[in-house]
This record gives sequence, structure tokens and C-alpha cells, in this order.
Amino acid sequence: MLPPLHIPDTVRFRATQLADALRTDWRGILSDEEMDRRRAMNNEERRKSFTAGRVVLRSLLADELGLAPSHVPLIVQESGRLACEDHDLHLSLAHSGQLAIAAISHHNIGCDLEVIRHKPSSLLDYILADEEREHVHGLPLDTDQSLFLCWTVKESVLKATGTGLRRSPRSVRARFDLNRSLAHVQDSVDAEWEVHFALSSRYAAALAVQPG
Repeated sequence: MLPPLHIPDTVRFRATQLADALRTDWRGILSDEEMDRRRAMNNEERRKSFTAGRVVLRSLLADELGLAPSHVPLIVQESGRLACEDHDLHLSLAHSGQLAIAAISHHNIGCDLEVIRHKPSSLLDYILADEEREHVHGLPLDTDQSLFLCWTVKESVLKATGTGLRRSPRSVRARFDLNRSLAHVQDSVDAEWEVHFALSSRYAAALAVQPG
């Protein structure tokens, strides 16, 4: 499972194992549009991840709104971001490996999740801004942990801003407090974010919240 992740009081958060989500009556939870998207996917693992992600997000919203999960008015905006129609809520969703996570808030948020795996060490420098390199390379982590910590923290902010990886990860600059599992981040317009993260030998996860 996911290592402990601090969740601010302003955020509702849920994590689930894919196997647990797929044991639910997901056919009675997903919308017709979501079922069509699922059928169009050629890869079975992708279908499972998509299904579990929508189940955990719909279930979280259902508890917040007092609705059945199938009745949650979940839509995909033209920008590609998920939204809850007629409700002032920000949503974020991520899945990787055997886990899916979802977060909702009245504040702008973004979450990301990655299985830690070996990647070329050059990829870490590729995603770091020049002013981050000394700080990040000084962290007492192995290269793969540093890479996926930085990746999830940056991606959570980019998802919150609505750009995702259409904008370079270098446009997001982070400083990490490993003792508090907290990163202070500036995005491409110098807006400030607090990013709570969880890191283990298996997973890296991050939850970005814009203060105020």
C-alpha cells in the first residue's frame, strides 16, 4: 500500500488497491461515456487502471455529495481536466502499479503517483532546473528515489495548474524537507505551492495544495 501521506484538512483523499476497486460493481458505477472509453482501450492493464481510478474518484465524490457513485456528475472538460458539474470542487486522480488515488477540495489541488523503477540517471538532471540540482543531488536518497520524488512533486503541481506535462518539469522548482515530507514549490508564474509527499522503496506519491 501507499506509505503514510499527510492530508490537509481542506482536502478529501482516498487510495485503493486496483484489485479492491475491480471487485466492486464498477459496471454499475461508471457512466456510459466512461464505459465507452474503457472498451476503446486495447491494453487490459490500462483498462484496469482507468476503471479503478474512476471508481475511487466517484466513490470519494459520492461520500462528499451524498449521492450514489453512479449519480456523481463527473465530466471531462475541453481542457481534459476532470470536473464535477455544478459543484465548486477541484479534482485530481492518479494511478500507477497496483494503486489508484483521488483527491477533492475547494482549493486548487493536484496529485500524482508513480511506481519507483530504474531509469537512466540522466533523466533526473533533465527534469531539474539549474538552481535545483545541488539541492536535489544532496538529498540522502538513491537516484531512482530522487527522480520519482521530483517527478511526482512536479507533476502534481503541473496537474493542478492544468498544464500537465505540456509544460516542462523544469518550469517547476522545488525544495524538499524530508523530515516533514513536504516540498515548497514555485510554478512557472512563481505561484507558491505546498506539496505533501510519501516515499518508499516501491512508490512515490505527491499532493499539491495552493495555500489560501
